[in-house]
Amino acid sequence: MKFSFVRIVALACVLLGAFGSAFAQARLPRFIEIGTAGTGGAYYPIGIAMAEILTQKLKIQATAQVTGGAVENIRLIQEGSVKIALTTTANAYRGLMGLPPFTKPNPKVSGLFSNLTQGVYHIAVRENSGIKTLQDLKGKRVSLGPQGGLGVELSNYVFTAAGFSISDVRATFLSYEESATMMDDGNLDAVVIQTALPNPALRQLQSTGKKFNIISLPANVIQKVSSDHPYFEAFTIPPSMYNTAGEIYTLNGTNMAIIDKDLPEDVVYQIMKALMEDIDKIRASQPAARGFNLEKAAIMPIPLHPGAERYYREHKAIK
Repeated sequence: MKFSFVRIVALACVLLGAFGSAFAQARLPRFIEIGTAGTGGAYYPIGIAMAEILTQKLKIQATAQVTGGAVENIRLIQEGSVKIALTTTANAYRGLMGLPPFTKPNPKVSGLFSNLTQGVYHIAVRENSGIKTLQDLKGKRVSLGPQGGLGVELSNYVFTAAGFSISDVRATFLSYEESATMMDDGNLDAVVIQTALPNPALRQLQSTGKKFNIISLPANVIQKVSSDHPYFEAFTIPPSMYNTAGEIYTLNGTNMAIIDKDLPEDVVYQIMKALMEDIDKIRASQPAARGFNLEKAAIMPIPLHPGAERYYREHKAIK
């Protein structure tokens, strides 16, 4: 009798373990949407790589969604339209806290990983546009990137520091890809792009022999913006990046991935594990992501999701 009882208990433990494992697996959502930006930016190919990893490793349907970019992605996480999104560290913090440009806190925003890429501010101009300096943009046809993207916000800071405003240019709000095409066709004079290096839309123009210039920001504008908004730093684009005549002086910010705080810890742990086990695929998806690594991924200005934190602690990325 005692032997039979022990066998029954042992069998029960095995079954409970199996059911527990199945239950944890069942908690994975069937669909995971990843908010990126326009197809001509760096977020989109990174989002595709992440979606492919999650689909393959977790046996779910993960998709990369085209969105308005870093600012809009905060709202999409909050309203539940996406479960994961790419944004900047600046917008993640301000979105969580409800600081401008956000009108209220977004408490569903939590951290997945950071230091993914550097988002660099570009002002590309048609070769024969007559635009040589920042001041020359006044009165010109300028696409500021997708509405809700960081390019619009940063342009506001840059233009204000230079003594004018967005209302002083003939602004439109188009995807980077569409903006570059319209500039090449002569329908735009300049395009603002906030993205990792190199920007795919500009590289596409370059590969077909199309001519454009990139203008530098004045030193006093860089100093003013980085002082007032410390998430942005001075950055230099090397001449080799776009075959420019010299170095381009501008601003940059760090990009990161955020995740819905309401997702269970076990689910986010599995997401982190899948992504980090195939980190080379993320690195290969965009040249600017080549330096992405686990050691710096947990450094961010917002709280980590408990599932992500658990993964980092297990791998000694945080203490």
